[in-house]
Amino acid sequence: MIDERTLHRLGGIASTLQLRATGATSEDLTAAVRAGALRRLRRGVYALPDAPPAAVAAVLARGRLSCVSAARTYGLWAGSDPRLHLRFGGHARAGPVEGPHVRHWLPTEHSAEVWRVTVADCLRSVARCADEETAVAVFDTALTAGLVTLRQLRAILAGQPVNARRRWMLARPGSDSGVESIVRQRLQARGHLVEQQVQVDGVGRVDMRIDGELFLEIDGFAFHRDREAFERDRVRDARLAARGSPRLRVSAGQVTDDWQAVIDAVDRVLAHSANSQERRDQLGAPPCFIH
Repeated sequence: MIDERTLHRLGGIASTLQLRATGATSEDLTAAVRAGALRRLRRGVYALPDAPPAAVAAVLARGRLSCVSAARTYGLWAGSDPRLHLRFGGHARAGPVEGPHVRHWLPTEHSAEVWRVTVADCLRSVARCADEETAVAVFDTALTAGLVTLRQLRAILAGQPVNARRRWMLARPGSDSGVESIVRQRLQARGHLVEQQVQVDGVGRVDMRIDGELFLEIDGFAFHRDREAFERDRVRDARLAARGSPRLRVSAGQVTDDWQAVIDAVDRVLAHSANSQERRDQLGAPPCFIH
């Protein structure tokens, strides 16, 4: 009998030893393959028919998903690199790989899954391979997801090249997505004070507050997929406006594809807010405070 729950828990791919540990016999595996319930990827490794294609490709190549390819499977930011990143052991005999890919030839720590590296190995590969902005965004999303702490991240990167090792110092918890991390990084690089996940009375949690006054919300790629989400956001915007708070809402696509327009909008809103405050001071009107 094949325990599909174990296979699903392991990502849809498991070794013969893992399946036998659940009580499956050689006869069970052979029967499952003949019935189409399992696919034999290579000697000693089986997969469900709907196993993720990238994971299947890694196993067929005798490697494991690594770097940003592994990050994506852990629900972390993976940047815009479409290539398949594979990790091979120092003496592994790699199989063929179709399409653009990157091969990482480094020792790996033990992983319960035969198709991807551990979270720690994933973060080490990202630190060495990805550009700084992408690497920090991966770290930020790992911190927010609770997969690591800052102290653990520092320990994971110990022993890596100095440029990779120092990247943990740029990471911060609070980014619900890689796009939010990118916005934080870019704004801080321009000298802005950025607070994330700010709780505002009567409004709820807002993605960011810039320089103590501009509230910024970032709509994800799948945002507003239903009317309820759309209406809920309009209510939040109205409540911020009622408090006299400068606010700005941008999409993830604007951040990744037209950053200059985003930063121009931020600058204009902050400048307008400063001018408005100056006019209020000249007129002797009381300022608007966020409590």
